Amino acid sequence: MGRSETPHGTARLRWLPNALTAARLAALPVLLLVLVREDGTTSVLAWTIFAVVAVTDFLDGFLARRLGAESRFGRIADPLADRLLVGVGLVGVLLLGGVSPVAPVILLVRDVAIVAGAVYLLRRGVDLRVDMAGKISSTLTMIATGTAMLFDQAWVEVVLWAAVAIAVGTFANYIRQAAAMMARSGETSTRP
Repeated sequence: MGRSETPHGTARLRWLPNALTAARLAALPVLLLVLVREDGTTSVLAWTIFAVVAVTDFLDGFLARRLGAESRFGRIADPLADRLLVGVGLVGVLLLGGVSPVAPVILLVRDVAIVAGAVYLLRRGVDLRVDMAGKISSTLTMIATGTAMLFDQAWVEVVLWAAVAIAVGTFANYIRQAAAMMARSGETSTRP
């Protein structure tokens, strides 16, 4: 059976990955509301919502590949949902106030820059894909964000700063890749 072929039973489920992505987006205002209303430095309810939404991130990507249901919507909405989940989570961590705000702010600024850069590149016809280092960085940032929601202990800062170190490194790598792709794009558009 070829890669694009799927058994008849799974063809009916091709809508599922995009539905999970849409559900993740719909859960974000609920998460933010829980975090805004929290009066402590941690929140088990916010962590639970965050963790469920984060797990569905991995699940929708797995299902999209497994069901042969990768789509343009998924390629755009899935990473956007990831960035928004992390953004809402980091804002929540700042609102909870259990950690120093420096690391969460750096992670937020990095994510805003990534989204802005991706939009800029897409408008110029450059499709920069998330690589394995970026996936590892996103996973560690999600773990660090969830950890900061659940625990009010000094070691949480170490986890956040580890996420910052990897996030800054992957950001620098994306800048390098984007510059090379833009240069190649400029070369091909100026050739006769």
